Amino acid sequence: MEEKINYNLYSPFGAQVMKSSVPQRIIDQVNLKADTILKDQKKIKEHDYSVNLAGNVKNEIALSLTEAQGLDLIVNKLATEYIIKTIPGQFDPEKTNMTFSSWVVNQQAGDFNPIHIHDAQLSGVLFLRLPPEYEEEYRREDHHPTVGCLEFVGGVANTFAKHSYLVKPEIGDLYLFPSWLSHQVYPFRSKGERRSMSFNIHLRAKAPGTDVGKGIDV
Repeated sequence: MEEKINYNLYSPFGAQVMKSSVPQRIIDQVNLKADTILKDQKKIKEHDYSVNLAGNVKNEIALSLTEAQGLDLIVNKLATEYIIKTIPGQFDPEKTNMTFSSWVVNQQAGDFNPIHIHDAQLSGVLFLRLPPEYEEEYRREDHHPTVGCLEFVGGVANTFAKHSYLVKPEIGDLYLFPSWLSHQVYPFRSKGERRSMSFNIHLRAKAPGTDVGKGIDV
C-alpha cells in the first residue's frame, strides 16, 4: 500500500522551502545502519565523506537513501512535487533523470556547519536523532534560541524584508530546498548526538529514446 505523503511549502524569502515528515520506521532503519558504521573505526574510514563537506564535524559518513526501505521513493516524490509547484509547466518527470547523493552528519557537542551551499539542483535534510537534553538546553536560551538549529539565509537584512529562516530540528522532519540557498547549523553543548541525513538531488534531461541523462541541467 502506497504511503500518503503530506508537505507544506514555505516562502520565507525568494526561495521556497518544503517541509515534510518521514515515518518512524524509516528513521529507525537509517539510525540502525549509521550506528553499525559509527561503532566500527574501519567502517568509519571506508564511509568517510568529510572531504566533500564544509562541516566542522567529527563524523560525516556516506549513506545511500536506499538503506531505508522507501526513503528514496519519498524523496523522489517530494522533489517532483517541489519542482512542479515552484516552476509549473517547465518540468517533465518522464524526460528527466533524478539521481541522489546522500550522507549522515553525526554531530557532537561543539560541532557546527558554517554557512555554505551545495553543488546540485535540490538539496535536503532529514533529522534523525537529538541529544537527550536538547529540549532543556534549547529552553535555557531564552533570547533568540539557536542551539542546534538549521538556518537558511536568503539575502541581506533590510527593512520589511525577511532574510533568514530558522529551523528547530525535530526527529522525522524533512526539508527540501534549492541547492544554491545558503544555510548553516549552530552548535550545541549537551552530551549526545545531533544526527541528520543530508542529500543532493541532481536533475538531468534524458537523451531521446533512452533512460540516460545527457548531463544537461534542467
